[in-house]
Amino acid sequence: MNRFLNPLDNLLNKVTMYRLMLYYLTALYSLAIIFSFIKIIPYSYIDLLTSGLYLIFISYLVNQVFAYLFKVRPNYESQLITGTILALIVGPLPLLKNLVFLTILGVISMASKYLIAYKKQHIFNPAAIAVTVTAVAIGQGASWWIGDKTMLPFIAIGGLLMIRKLKRFNMIVGFVLSYAFFLSVFSFQSVGIAGLPDLLKSAFLSPPILFFTFVMLTEPITSPADRKLRLYFGIFCGFVYTFLANYLNVSYTLELSLLVSNLVFRIIRFSEKYDLVLQSKKEIAKSIWEFVFEPVKSFAFLPGQFLEWTLPHPHADSRGNRRYFTISSSPTESTVKLAVKIPEKASSFKSALNKLNPGDSIYATNLEGEFVLDKETDTKYVFVAGGIGITPFVSIIRYMLDKKLTFPIVLFYIARDPSEFAYKELLEKAEKNGVKTVYVISENPPDGWKGEVGRLNEEMIKKYVPDPASQLFYISGPQPMVMAYEEMLQKLGVKYKADFFPGYEETYSK
Repeated sequence: MNRFLNPLDNLLNKVTMYRLMLYYLTALYSLAIIFSFIKIIPYSYIDLLTSGLYLIFISYLVNQVFAYLFKVRPNYESQLITGTILALIVGPLPLLKNLVFLTILGVISMASKYLIAYKKQHIFNPAAIAVTVTAVAIGQGASWWIGDKTMLPFIAIGGLLMIRKLKRFNMIVGFVLSYAFFLSVFSFQSVGIAGLPDLLKSAFLSPPILFFTFVMLTEPITSPADRKLRLYFGIFCGFVYTFLANYLNVSYTLELSLLVSNLVFRIIRFSEKYDLVLQSKKEIAKSIWEFVFEPVKSFAFLPGQFLEWTLPHPHADSRGNRRYFTISSSPTESTVKLAVKIPEKASSFKSALNKLNPGDSIYATNLEGEFVLDKETDTKYVFVAGGIGITPFVSIIRYMLDKKLTFPIVLFYIARDPSEFAYKELLEKAEKNGVKTVYVISENPPDGWKGEVGRLNEEMIKKYVPDPASQLFYISGPQPMVMAYEEMLQKLGVKYKADFFPGYEETYSK
């Protein structure tokens, strides 16, 4: 399976999830125009083209205006995604006859991000609230024309790629199972047990449901950042939708169920927006830079957690202006530190990050991550860090030192070259607190090298960890490395946690 998934993941990691979503939506929109032109789907390609492009344009324009008024840097990917979603679920309509309606949709969707917000984070899915408001106010909302059966395979294939990229399988599973269960419950009396299979089949092969699930339900900003809450979010939304569809005789139950779920889970746990100001930066190893930020307002986190960092910048490349990076500082510190590998041919994001000067700002959202110390204080750990994957362990070790905690830890720190090892002084200091660091380079050791050479394997592990079955392993680094070592640890039969961030700009030699 990994022979297929590894190349797929490598391909997906070349773009951010926001850029991939934009590509996915653009592909659906383009295909629909082509299919309408050759009469495969029963819509006017002129209406599709003109009304859709107008929705995208007005969304972009209105967002620029609101960004200027609120003095924030606009995220062009976000506004284009919302505009394209509207183009795919509204109409297709003759442009001139519906100019006012389409303009209202664009205004509401973008305005909701700024006016219906809490702590600088919008609450509702912009496209969903726009079509719901117009449906209630003027009786005209989403037609879900993307639900044409011809579009089904393209929605499904692209959607599965998106979920692979987003890593939100549990949310999708939660929604699907909840929807199936409650649909069966609410429909049992009318269709009977014999009619349930056909009912469920038609429901799950419904293009609008698939589009809603893959695109709108999973929007990162308006869905929970916490992994467990994502599952409950999916389950709750599935229940709300079937309940509303059964008892509320309106056409907008699908989008309304998402808005209800957005609101409920914002109340339960709100993902804040964190503004940070750069204090200093320095190169701490070859091509590895540490940035020290001062948060405008302090916030709590657990050592080992990460944030989604956003840095709008001109001429963003295919990987966009957002990244997931681990916090490398300890929660005990007043500053927030970020360590990033910045190669010579870096992405536009990393180039913009490296050009920041003290006093410049950046913001982050979606604090999450379960790559934290076990609650059991007698747990024995083995940490495996590949390259920049050292950052969550640095956060944990800094916390241990500040709190004067001692844990038996063996850290395998793997890199291609000794010059790429960062935080050596910190790791030497941590030896007094029970942290044993084993440096491993993949090949070609320099003269006088005293560490290990080659790929981390069972023999090397047992050399430093006599009883691996009694340890809890943590693996962090580039995705190919993590997946390769997962297979090895599974064969060893040990307990482990894996942590990686798609899109590392580095390779790993197996």
